Amino acid sequence: MLFHKPPSPTRSRRDAGHEARPRAVGPRPNGPDTPLMEPAALSRALRHAAWRDPRTERKKFTEVYSAVRTLERTAAYLDQALERLAEVAEALRIGQTTEHDLMRGLQAARIEELLDSLDRLSKMAAEGGLNLLNSESDSLYLDFGHEAFRYVLPPFDLRRGPKGLNIPQIKDGFENSSEIQTISQAVALAQVRVGQFAARLSHDAGMLVRMAKTYEADISGTGEDDATRDGTD
Repeated sequence: MLFHKPPSPTRSRRDAGHEARPRAVGPRPNGPDTPLMEPAALSRALRHAAWRDPRTERKKFTEVYSAVRTLERTAAYLDQALERLAEVAEALRIGQTTEHDLMRGLQAARIEELLDSLDRLSKMAAEGGLNLLNSESDSLYLDFGHEAFRYVLPPFDLRRGPKGLNIPQIKDGFENSSEIQTISQAVALAQVRVGQFAARLSHDAGMLVRMAKTYEADISGTGEDDATRDGTD
C-alpha cells in the first residue's frame, strides 16, 4: 500500500476548482510540509537494518508518511464539511424566524446547495484510488513493525444520503415545521459524527508518527546489538 503525496491544496469556502489546505495533525512542530522523520534518521535506520532488505524498510517508512498525509488531507475536507453544516444550522434558524415567503424560499434553496456540497467534498477527497469520505471505497490498511501490526481505518461516508449522514431534503420549504425539525436534528447529529471522525484522524495521525519514531529506534537498537555481537565474536 503506497499513497502518493498530493499537491499542496488551498483552502476556499467554495468547492469548485479548489482543494482544502491540510490541517496540521500530530506532533509536526515545523509545519505540514516538514518530513515526519529527517532523511538522515531514515538513512541511519536503514543502515542499522542491514540484516533486512533495505528496500522493504524504506517502503514501510514511506507508507507511514503517506498514510499520515492522507489523514491530514481528509481532515481538511472534514473541516470544510463542518463549516457547511454550521451554515446549514444557521440558515435553518433564520428561515424559521423569517416572515417573508421569498426570503424563506431563498434560505431553503441555500440549505439544499450547502448540503449538496457535502457530496462534492466527498468526491474531492479521492486520492490514489482511496477515498476515506465515501463508504464504497476501501479501508486504509497499514502493516508496520516487527509484530506485523495492522492499522485499519474504515471510510466515513460524508454524503448527505441514507448511506451517509442521512439528511433529508426540504420538500415543503418552511411550511412544514415537523419536516424542518427533523432536518435540524439530522444536521446536529451530522455535526457530531463528522467532528468525531475528524478527532479520530487527528489521534491516529499522531499515533502513526510516534510509531514511526519508535520503529526507527527499535531498528537502530537491533542493529547496534548485532554489531556488538559481531565484534565480540
